[in-house]
Amino acid sequence: MSDNHLVTLVKYNQWANERICGFINEAGEKIADTELISSFPTIRKTLFHLWDAQVIWMKRLRGESSNTWPSHNFTGTLNEATSLLLQNSQDYVLYAEGVKVDQFQNDVEFKSLDGTAYHNTVEEIIMHVMNHSTFHRGQLITMLRSAGFTAVGSTDLIRYFRSK
Repeated sequence: MSDNHLVTLVKYNQWANERICGFINEAGEKIADTELISSFPTIRKTLFHLWDAQVIWMKRLRGESSNTWPSHNFTGTLNEATSLLLQNSQDYVLYAEGVKVDQFQNDVEFKSLDGTAYHNTVEEIIMHVMNHSTFHRGQLITMLRSAGFTAVGSTDLIRYFRSK
């Protein structure tokens, strides 16, 4: 995968996160806290997981390791949480645009939350985070519909290409 593909993926991620955050904010706090059957029990908790993962992996790309989830002490509103996710999504765009072609194969060493040491390439990490985000956005759309909010649209990659 070339750097252009990775930049496209992070730009798609930003676009898709803008869409899903818009749906979540429109649905509102009550629906965001409705208990549902999924990987996480509410839309809010799924959103926090998506945000947490993006933040932690960005820190790892920057040579930092975390030992706690970013949302652990978050007490803000749903709108504030979506804004933080979107800021982080923009960070991925800026990061990927700043990486030179040969740097995508650079090895990144980091520690997981439990302190276990790992290493992956920049390319592998970006691909993982974008895939992870896509998976949970799909869950969020299903959860929104299950909670009664049906005014959701597609966050599919092909829709992103068509929107350009």
